Amino acid sequence: MDASALAFLQVGRAGVIRDWNPAAEKLFGWTREEILGQRLTGTVIPPALRSAHNAGFARRLVSGDSDGLGHPTEVPALHRDGSELRISMTVVALGDDGFFAYVTDRTDGHRAQQELQRSHTLISAILQHTTAMISAKDLAGRHLFVNGEYERAFQVTAADMVGRTEADLLSASVAAVGRTHDQEVVASGTAKTVLEEIPFGDEIRRYVVTRVPLTDPDGSVHGFCAIAVDDTVRQRSEDAIAAGERRFWTTVNNAPGMLYQFRMEPDGRTSVTFASDGCRDIYQLEPGEILESAARIVDIIAPEDRQSFADTVLESARTLEPWDWRGSVIRRDGSRRWLYGVARPHREPDAALTALIAAKDQEALAGLWRAALRGERADSDVAGPGGRLLVRLRPRGATINVSCFRITTPREHSA
Repeated sequence: MDASALAFLQVGRAGVIRDWNPAAEKLFGWTREEILGQRLTGTVIPPALRSAHNAGFARRLVSGDSDGLGHPTEVPALHRDGSELRISMTVVALGDDGFFAYVTDRTDGHRAQQELQRSHTLISAILQHTTAMISAKDLAGRHLFVNGEYERAFQVTAADMVGRTEADLLSASVAAVGRTHDQEVVASGTAKTVLEEIPFGDEIRRYVVTRVPLTDPDGSVHGFCAIAVDDTVRQRSEDAIAAGERRFWTTVNNAPGMLYQFRMEPDGRTSVTFASDGCRDIYQLEPGEILESAARIVDIIAPEDRQSFADTVLESARTLEPWDWRGSVIRRDGSRRWLYGVARPHREPDAALTALIAAKDQEALAGLWRAALRGERADSDVAGPGGRLLVRLRPRGATINVSCFRITTPREHSA
């Protein structure tokens, strides 16, 4: 027995260890000299099992019970250092000499089994509690597995789905789209992600579906796994944002005059972060040109009006009071346009100043003066700082009388 690779031990009828080979020394950590004469229960039997072992050992001695003898039994055991082992033990009766046992170490296998079980439990928890629909199918498209979210979404059970295809749940056209994607993954042997729409009653939901081939050790594909994540809410949010942006730009680009956002940094640097299409008519500049350099707006202001523009901007930035400016610009074609600009500034968290500026064409007002200078009566409805104004110019010889009325309602004017 000393040369055997199997651990061997002999226990007398009193439960005392009488023999112990080198393999047993290696397995349990006790030398032969240390272990001989000691009771089995006080050395290799775990404390929690000692009472049950003593009862079973006594029963065998009294009744001659032979159940389990001669057959390997997997049980826990104790190493000398206190760590727990898992052993397979085959016990043989020796009559008056007690019992002997052959023992093999199953600890690594047991630990591997425990790790496998833990992994299985973890994977099962993930599969059953994720919000993604997960399924596995064979090459024919028959379901091998579906998770809890799949069951919830389609109102089926996993057991009912085994062996069935998606054609049993969905319309022929929808199932055909999914089946085409299935076959592409099987044919290529590579994962693929697509966007698919699946009807649920009166609602169509959008899913991001990733299919992954399942392969044998030799690399051949025997099925595939599909993971479907509901993307409906995100897509609807993006669609709503895009629709809102389209409405915003439609409103801005069709508003009279021009709208642009002016930004002044704490160090005095300026920029335009937004400009409507009205800049083409007002300034004869493209929106991109203004976004590239805010200086292009200042450069075309008539020289005699630049100082008032700069002064009003700085004063509004200092006081955060509404900005109000009237002046003219010289456009690329040499024509002069009279403008009226208003804005309400506010301070950003980073201390920068921003203002959404409305620049309106005052060409109509300039036209009134030209008509009056020719001796003609002139009337016009123009924008003012607080609403619409009715302006009347009346030539009187060398002078021009000016009247201005605020329009409060379509039928009431107050001077």
